[in-house]
Amino acid sequence: MVPGPDDDSGDGDGWNGDTDKWDTHNDGTGSGEDGGDERSSDPDDSDTNRDRDDTNHDDRDTGSGDEPNSFEWHVSRITNRFGELLVFALIPLLTTLLDTQSVRQALRQNRGDFSITFEFVLPSPLLDLWAFADPPEPADPQFPDGGHGGSAIEPSGGTAGGDSGVGSTGRTTSSGTDLTVESHLDIMTAPFEVLGLTLVPILVLSVLASAAVFAVLEAVYVGGIDRRLENRRSEPIECIRRYTPKYFAYTLLVLGSTLLLIPVLLVAPLLFLLALPATLVLGYLFYAVPFLFVVDDAAFFEAFERSLEFALEGGVYFWFAVKHVVITVGASVVLSILVSVGGPIGFVLAVALTIPLALVLTAATTSFLRELVELADRDTTDWGVS
Repeated sequence: MVPGPDDDSGDGDGWNGDTDKWDTHNDGTGSGEDGGDERSSDPDDSDTNRDRDDTNHDDRDTGSGDEPNSFEWHVSRITNRFGELLVFALIPLLTTLLDTQSVRQALRQNRGDFSITFEFVLPSPLLDLWAFADPPEPADPQFPDGGHGGSAIEPSGGTAGGDSGVGSTGRTTSSGTDLTVESHLDIMTAPFEVLGLTLVPILVLSVLASAAVFAVLEAVYVGGIDRRLENRRSEPIECIRRYTPKYFAYTLLVLGSTLLLIPVLLVAPLLFLLALPATLVLGYLFYAVPFLFVVDDAAFFEAFERSLEFALEGGVYFWFAVKHVVITVGASVVLSILVSVGGPIGFVLAVALTIPLALVLTAATTSFLRELVELADRDTTDWGVS
């Protein structure tokens, strides 16, 4: 039995309610009577070490000292502390509104049709409304009221490892394959085949600017959430300095991988059928990468290696991803209907439902992966000692 938050008698592993940290030992090396609060050895964290909050947040007892807690446990932990994290909801709200083209399409009045999308979304450092629902298609000239004369039900999948904020989209139409290169900030959206040489530098600058903005937002978002869960000040400037370069490189890697597929898809459009299973597999293998930049302070390539190790081990890492996907598929059905037929009212309702859900999912993933990393590090240390 693992000691509860107020039980000082146990010698095993457990959750310490006084520091809101996963204690791997109670022998004076962690949070204990003789050991004091856990401190970072990084000199850059000297200020944050002094700023730890000793408030007891009444986290639940853990289940096993050898296995991380379940998806439900971490979601429950986040909902219990939602008030502390509420300020971070401004970031997914901001990214939702920054996609002005999607917002304009969603705000149009009822167009007489609807669409349902099934978004298979794996854990991502920054979810917003457009991760759960596609914006309505532009009005068809054959239907002056803006409708398409019917309804649509379609599966969809995110990029491997989460939404990078920039990328390319594609769909098969009656006239062939339509590929569009776009940035999430709506600086430029243009069909790939009409991009002339004169527009390429503008497109590149647009994509780089979008990637830089999202790298900053993700650094503040995930870094701040992790620090608050560890009872430390959020310190957004420190998060930007420490994590932005890795998030920027990660975004460019995801975007570059996507762009490399464009020539292949132009030659063989039927390969679009493989897009969903391929992105799900890659997403599962590497969904921990952007979180490991923060919770493990991992170097860029080290984060990929460690994420792959967790994925191949399966277990709780696998089931956390599965439950995350199930939740997002269910949410996407409701949100896609609201966005497609609701007009301004539907858009507002969709945003109001999405932002808390997005915050809880990202924070729960951050909490889960920090616990997973600490347990893995403890096992490695114990094995080395033995």
